[in-house]
Amino acid sequence: MQKLIKFLKEVAAEFKNITWPQKDTLIQLTFVIISVSIIISALLGGLDYIFVNSIGLLGNSLPAQNTIQTDTSTEPQQDAIPTQLPEILVSPTPISKK
Repeated sequence: MQKLIKFLKEVAAEFKNITWPQKDTLIQLTFVIISVSIIISALLGGLDYIFVNSIGLLGNSLPAQNTIQTDTSTEPQQDAIPTQLPEILVSPTPISKK
């Protein structure tokens, strides 16, 4: 318990040595950080938009190859849902006593 009290006293002493910024400086630096964050997010969003659309254009301009034929019939498939679950066989393993 003595170590904890000593630690908290040292923390309080260190807090007295901190030079806190003035209110004007704090507001200016906050404005700079928010502005830079907005600019970088807009830049990254713009690059993302360009890349997504350019890849979309590339995908649309290529000829269709290896297309998969789908079944367009309206009758339900009978084999889609199994009517019986597979039987799982589990053999009990003996427990050895030590």
